[in-house]
Amino acid sequence: MTDVRTAPSWNPFDPEFLVDPYPTYARLRNEDPVHRTPVGTLLVSRYDDVHSVLRDTETSVQRFDTSAEVPEHMRPLHEQRRERAPSILGLDPPDHTRLRGLVQRTFTPRAVGLMRDQTSAIVDDLLDALSGRDQIDLIGEYAFVIPFSVIHAMLGLPETDVSMVRSWSHALTQTLEPFLTPEQVDAALESSELMDAYLRDAIEQKRRKPADDLLTKLIEAEEEDDRMTEEELLSMVSLLFVAGHETTVNLIGNGVHALLEHPDQMALVRDDESVDATVTDELLRWDSPVQTSGRRLLHDTVISGVEVAADEMVLTALGSANRDPSFWGDTADTLDVTRADANRHVSFGSGIHHCLGAALARMEGEIAITRFVRRFPEMALASEPTFNARIILRGRETLPVRLGAPA
Repeated sequence: MTDVRTAPSWNPFDPEFLVDPYPTYARLRNEDPVHRTPVGTLLVSRYDDVHSVLRDTETSVQRFDTSAEVPEHMRPLHEQRRERAPSILGLDPPDHTRLRGLVQRTFTPRAVGLMRDQTSAIVDDLLDALSGRDQIDLIGEYAFVIPFSVIHAMLGLPETDVSMVRSWSHALTQTLEPFLTPEQVDAALESSELMDAYLRDAIEQKRRKPADDLLTKLIEAEEEDDRMTEEELLSMVSLLFVAGHETTVNLIGNGVHALLEHPDQMALVRDDESVDATVTDELLRWDSPVQTSGRRLLHDTVISGVEVAADEMVLTALGSANRDPSFWGDTADTLDVTRADANRHVSFGSGIHHCLGAALARMEGEIAITRFVRRFPEMALASEPTFNARIILRGRETLPVRLGAPA
């Protein structure tokens, strides 16, 4: 019989794709590497193409004005966005260049290194609190807690406010996705107002009483007599909570789940501390917390032999690029926590929009994952995880884990 298959298609709402998108990515790379999606944008899936688009200086992160096409229930959210200073995620040069120059000195490897001991203390305290438990939801009770506690401490905000601000941040994270329910929109609008009021007060307090913390450094960041405006500062700090938190939650959750499904790699992490230098990047490569990143082309170009016109919106499939055998070789679909070149993944993007918080995320992921594995060497899946049904951010909604006896 003839094997007749339909053409590959990128459908992020397909339940099977949500659980495991990688077989679909493989077909797209092989059969349709410049894929026209059902919503009209192009999706590129090969590593070289993804890397090339991300590093192309003649592209824009600003999409067309589609406000007229926005569902009625989402229009208040779009109106609110227009009234705020734009996030650095949505800026092109020269505005992006200026703002990134002011901010990036506060995210140097040295600055992140200074947070290593504090991050380790946060993780160890949480592990102590979990010891003695038979079973936990690793997402809600571990992965969700750590990155927020770390950024909260880095900014120098009161510990008593953590739970309150975390709930606002969680609601705002939904806005990174293109489609929201009416309930999610209402929660995001309310959380945005509460977060803004809280951060304005925190900024004012730091202006009156500077301290040795990230928020003070952001306030004082200056280059050639230029500083961030109040609205730019507010937007930047909000972004640290929203984008920086959810992606690291997914790094921890996706990473631990991958190790649970690969006992040989789990054993390496548990028994050999030399893998600490490579494990986080390999887990980021294996199952990226950010699956796609969009660019609008400003010029005609050719991608994998396909002519693409200026003004096309192109989605780069980061998750697919990270498993492309044409770049990674025959072991592209093999999890290998000792992989020496794992840091060449594109989970943090590339080019001028390479993630500002990459060093922080790597540090948090390494500490959170390795210490969890070594504290609970007998851990196992208690039941199958659930997935968060997102288009851009890929992660587990729940990950039930039996801890076993602590080491």
